[in-house]
Amino acid sequence: MPYPTTHPDISVFEDMSEQYTSVSTPGAQASTPRTSSETLASLVSIGNFQAAEALRQEMVAHNIPITNDFVYVRAALNVIPKLQRAEDSTQRCIDSFEEWLSLLPDRHVRLDLYSAIRDRIFHSLGHLNLQLAYRFGLVLASKGYYGGKAANQVVAYLARFTWPSVLQRYLQELEGRARDYHSRTGIPHPTCYLHGIYSVGVRTSAITGRAEGALQLISIAHSRGIRVSDRTLSVVVGYAPNQQYAIDQIRIVYPSWSMPLQTSPDRIVRERGFREGSTDVTTLAAHLRFLRNTLRSTTPPSPYAIINFITSYQALSRTSASASAHPRSPTRVLTLLRALAHRHSKKSTGIWALTEMLYHRQRKEYIHVLLAFFRFFHPVGIPIKLAISLVRGPLGQQAREESAKRLVRDPYLTREKLWPSAEDAALVWEAVLFFSSKIERHGLYTLLLTLVKKSRQQDSEAEVSQGTIALQLPPVMFNDAHFSPFIIPLAKHSPWKASEVLRDMVGLGIEPKMVQWSIIARGYAQHGDPAIALRILDRVEEIELETNNGADNGEESPQQDVPRRPSDMLLGTHTNVLRGFALGGELEHARHVEKRLVERFGYQAGYRAATDAAISLLREREEAA
Repeated sequence: MPYPTTHPDISVFEDMSEQYTSVSTPGAQASTPRTSSETLASLVSIGNFQAAEALRQEMVAHNIPITNDFVYVRAALNVIPKLQRAEDSTQRCIDSFEEWLSLLPDRHVRLDLYSAIRDRIFHSLGHLNLQLAYRFGLVLASKGYYGGKAANQVVAYLARFTWPSVLQRYLQELEGRARDYHSRTGIPHPTCYLHGIYSVGVRTSAITGRAEGALQLISIAHSRGIRVSDRTLSVVVGYAPNQQYAIDQIRIVYPSWSMPLQTSPDRIVRERGFREGSTDVTTLAAHLRFLRNTLRSTTPPSPYAIINFITSYQALSRTSASASAHPRSPTRVLTLLRALAHRHSKKSTGIWALTEMLYHRQRKEYIHVLLAFFRFFHPVGIPIKLAISLVRGPLGQQAREESAKRLVRDPYLTREKLWPSAEDAALVWEAVLFFSSKIERHGLYTLLLTLVKKSRQQDSEAEVSQGTIALQLPPVMFNDAHFSPFIIPLAKHSPWKASEVLRDMVGLGIEPKMVQWSIIARGYAQHGDPAIALRILDRVEEIELETNNGADNGEESPQQDVPRRPSDMLLGTHTNVLRGFALGGELEHARHVEKRLVERFGYQAGYRAATDAAISLLREREEAA
């Protein structure tokens, strides 16, 4: 039916009068329809995120403005789990996350809206998502959050796991977003508002082994009128492989700067020589005071010092339990030490985590090593598929139920996971190899070589605009300890094959340490060529002597006729070779190594249990012969 062609005659309608208003329903109110923005906020507040996403896209398509509201943080948080579950394409999820995040109020309107999102991205996501962190940091800058904890965390994240060129591009975009925020809001920006963020990027680049990238960033910051802090410059020099070159490059930018007198950033507090396994209460009390003081300091104790105390404390607990009708819990003091480490700093927490892993490794409880790693650290720099399959498999399930085998029975609820060091990741490689077959070991070695080569590649351009940022593990993520688990089984039967692993290490720019030389020397002593084993002993002794001379800094050397005190590592190397000769039947060479220990190093019985055991083995073989 067609519409009428003429307009209606409005004269037939009566005007509003008291006759109509007097019969209206009491209390009735006119219903005011919601705006599109109010409807969108209402959908998000009730958790109907699918309908909210459809409405938001429709409003954007029709250029309908959306009022900023803090409730949209819920919609942004809802997108992050989809990245973990792979429910949608990664790029679409990241775009949706950024668009919801951009609807939050600016910093001058409402503060601290992003702590929940920051925790979800960096602590709870479970995997690295560099593109998500990149976009999150840029939205923060556009809202005025360019110098807080979240912004610093994004910069440190990118500096650690991307190319230096990606970090430089990000900082340039962040600076533009920050300037746009100040020009849009009319709020004057402080003169040093980007100094902190650049300093974080430079320090993290230097600490992760990218000294050249750190020096480039210093120069870029200077060209933009941004002054990097003196502390940051000192860190760059301290971690640079060529310190004089780093100082010269910094003085090109800052001619008046000079390196302050300070200790190396890697220096650890000098530790007292507490005897392992000692059950003397006075000695244990002094050891405990030492650990408490150093855990609260900027230079925590080594994990081996903590393990030394744990061994002695557990021995004392067993003695007390047998003599007392009401023994105390054997983990009470350890629980207090762990809580102290967690409360003080991330560095102390990392030391305690490494202590737990080393503790289980000494007891050959490799599944607990993996459980401790995943409890404390992000899964980076490890064979993640095999490690996760072990943790989620029957061995991992059984280990989680065996609370008696834990160092501390009640697990500590960590709010934030840590980035693993090379030592942490190397223990995971060793644990995975323990459960692997010979074929799997060959594949793992190939994977390790590939990862090490990639971490040492030179910088290249990464296309951020296409939504992909290449993961670039830092060079310090891999060290000599990663190769020891592959050397040990080869050295037991084919030491010449183990020597090929050393050649691969040297080819990748990783210098073999005394541990690897000790393993191979033991192999040659027991199954190979005794002459090579003795030459390795001479070489490791020369290495230690050169190291000590470099550390003395010109101090007067001890008298030649006084036996010098060797390091525990050098004693361990001689002990390994001595045991290898004894087991291999080379008794004359074994006696020669024993003579070196006594005459060169002044070794006395009772100083080191493993060395005493090796000498006892030699005596047994001599009597049997």
